[in-house]
Amino acid sequence: MNRLMNCRGFTLLELLIALSIGLFMLGGIAVAYSTIRSTIAVNQELAQAQEVIRYTSQLMTRSIKQTASTPQVRLNGSALEVTQVANTPACDGSVPAVTYTETFSLLDGYLLCDISSDNLPAQRLLRGVNALSFSVNGLITSITVTPVGIPVQYAAGIQIDVAASQQVLATANW
Repeated sequence: MNRLMNCRGFTLLELLIALSIGLFMLGGIAVAYSTIRSTIAVNQELAQAQEVIRYTSQLMTRSIKQTASTPQVRLNGSALEVTQVANTPACDGSVPAVTYTETFSLLDGYLLCDISSDNLPAQRLLRGVNALSFSVNGLITSITVTPVGIPVQYAAGIQIDVAASQQVLATANW
């Protein structure tokens, strides 16, 4: 019986203090998890926006640099027509054996490319685009693309300027 008297448990106050410390630590962990999760979501949105800009730049640069004629802006700047000679790569990866026209536009968040020579519907090349506009000034074609999830400071879009290399070479004084 003497042994039972020496084995005391925790007091109610000790249990309450331990419980409150545990809850405080659990709350801190929950806040840290929430912060990390939102940071990951923002990073994923930025990565997607960066990929949209990179792909748009790569696709449009290839198309504009290989054309021998000036790209034409259509539909108040919402579409761009680029005429290509036969046997040059098209926006869908094909290599038409005839002269063709690529028409780039935006529909429901998708970057579209329509090739005049194949009589197929426009191909969806990329999703995640909020806005897309084009302008041509001399030998420079400007593409303004606004991806989904872009930071507020870039809400007006990212402008990509591309020189028509074939035309620059053709007009150069050697």
